[in-house]
Amino acid sequence: MREKSFSYFGWVIVGISFVILALTYGVWYSFSVFFVALLREFGWSRSTGAGAFSLFIVIQSVVGPFAGAMVDRLGPRAVILSGSLLLGTGLALSSTIQTWWQFYIFFGVITATGLGTTGWIANSTIVQQWFQEKRGLAVGVISAGIGAGILICTPLAQYFISRVGWRTTYLIMACVVPLINGSMAIPFLKRPPHVSPACSSEARPPQAATDDSWILNKEWASRSWTIKEAMATKQFWLLTFSFFVTGISTQSILTHQVAFFVDKGLEPLRASYIVGMLGMVSMAGKIFWGMMSDRKGREETYFVGIFCAVCGLVSLITYHFLAAPVLPYTYAFFFGMGYAVVAVLPAIVSADFFAGRSFGGIFGAIMVLNGLGGAIGAWLAGFIHDHLHSYFSVFIIMIACFLAAGHAIWVAAPRKFVVVPGRRIRGEKRLK
Repeated sequence: MREKSFSYFGWVIVGISFVILALTYGVWYSFSVFFVALLREFGWSRSTGAGAFSLFIVIQSVVGPFAGAMVDRLGPRAVILSGSLLLGTGLALSSTIQTWWQFYIFFGVITATGLGTTGWIANSTIVQQWFQEKRGLAVGVISAGIGAGILICTPLAQYFISRVGWRTTYLIMACVVPLINGSMAIPFLKRPPHVSPACSSEARPPQAATDDSWILNKEWASRSWTIKEAMATKQFWLLTFSFFVTGISTQSILTHQVAFFVDKGLEPLRASYIVGMLGMVSMAGKIFWGMMSDRKGREETYFVGIFCAVCGLVSLITYHFLAAPVLPYTYAFFFGMGYAVVAVLPAIVSADFFAGRSFGGIFGAIMVLNGLGGAIGAWLAGFIHDHLHSYFSVFIIMIACFLAAGHAIWVAAPRKFVVVPGRRIRGEKRLK
């Protein structure tokens, strides 16, 4: 009965994290439509405007390890509540800006700190404490919340910007996001009953505590990893490199996609619908990739997703020269699937290697360079466009980044450390 109750409430936690991430990352990915509005009002260069977003990505990534560690120590409720309030404060202040440096402080620092506290590191840490067998599916579902945020919030933000202006739209977001996040965090978010701040080296469901048939490297899995110990491994740095270059590639594209389509003659609202479609695809894709990684393996799943991302970029390159109406939708589908895999797999693969009571801090440390890569990518794309007046070179560079990321995950080889549930079941059938 205790195991059944544990499993049921774990899926409640997944639902809560899904909603929190949808709202939180709706703020992140709606920047692409605010970006166009801000450029029009203030006349900033694209590198100056994108620089605020680069700072935003850096700050939220630096905050991530602390948020993960605080979830480990203080529990999820306090972390999500404090982060939501800070996020709302930053958005409210962003609605008042008159200069670029104010935007850098209010959005790039304060809003980013709130998002880093309530975002991916904190929620993936929460969820991995509740799951072992279906970790890929659970993480895929909460990651789909980010896709839901792109799907709903980006077109909705553009709609409100068109009707009431970007300042009022920021104020609306400043009220809605903390209110909903707080109302869900207070009654529902709590620690797993088997995890406490000072004990339990492995955060696993009770039914998995004595079942280690999924472990290939038992010496590795038996260690109670600390951040310092994790950083001494090759796997830590291979994961860090992979997530660094995917940060460069995804954020350069997601930040500038609306500006690219507007440059090619699309109306901003229609461009926002393309972004919304990408969000819808990524929402389904994250659940799909999470399930596939449980059945087929982490590396194979990652490589197929990387191939999809490359196809999406090829669609943009083709659209650069030939404005065929179908190509933006082809881009949205393939890049949405590619973005989905590089969004959902990092938490799953990192947990395969370093699950335990310090996972939040370790995963946060791994993802710091992902944030730095995202900051570089957002700024670099703007810098290249300012000098070459084209995004063509950006697309070529990002294809190379995606391929390098896939190679690093293959070398890290999670398949040599744990057996995913699907392969374990097939292996058991073969033994019979």
